[in-house]
Amino acid sequence: MENPDFLTIARMLAIYLHVLALAIAAVAVAFGDFAIFARDRIDMKMLGKAASVATLALVVLWITGLGVIAMDTGFDTELLATKPKLLAKLSVVAVLTVNSLALHMLAFPRMAVPQADPRQAAMLPVVFGAISATSWLYAAFVGVSKPVAAMLGYTGYMGLFAGLTLAGIGFAMLTVRPRLAARLERADASLGAFSPG
Repeated sequence: MENPDFLTIARMLAIYLHVLALAIAAVAVAFGDFAIFARDRIDMKMLGKAASVATLALVVLWITGLGVIAMDTGFDTELLATKPKLLAKLSVVAVLTVNSLALHMLAFPRMAVPQADPRQAAMLPVVFGAISATSWLYAAFVGVSKPVAAMLGYTGYMGLFAGLTLAGIGFAMLTVRPRLAARLERADASLGAFSPG
């Protein structure tokens, strides 16, 4: 029996940590949604904790993902250019990362104060939330999409991502925005959470 070399074991561990981080991120996102929608008011404390865990998981995903890329390609740009699946995943995760910053810096603060126009105030969090959900799910799809990588190519991957993102935003505007707007009507400042109006 042949013993695996160090690089093989390191790659396996990086992929294992990558999958664990994805699972942890999924749980954190679910808790974030729970904090917003499952109770009578938005639980900002729980939302903050869920957002922190999701952020940490995203950092681990970047570190482990870049580690695997380094082991597989050495960041050789010519080699990377021949891997549309990998380029698509990097692009989607970059969108996810920028969107996560927007959620934390622009959307979540809207949930911390009463809103004069809750329907309008709900728009930004709903759009960023839809982009987030689509990006997480699509990044997972790209990760397992090796059988269709040659057929899709980078343009196909990104076109499908754009279409699904627009559909996700449309769906969220119709179904999520009214529910979030109801929670933004007034805040209970003493609890740091929102009461439905």
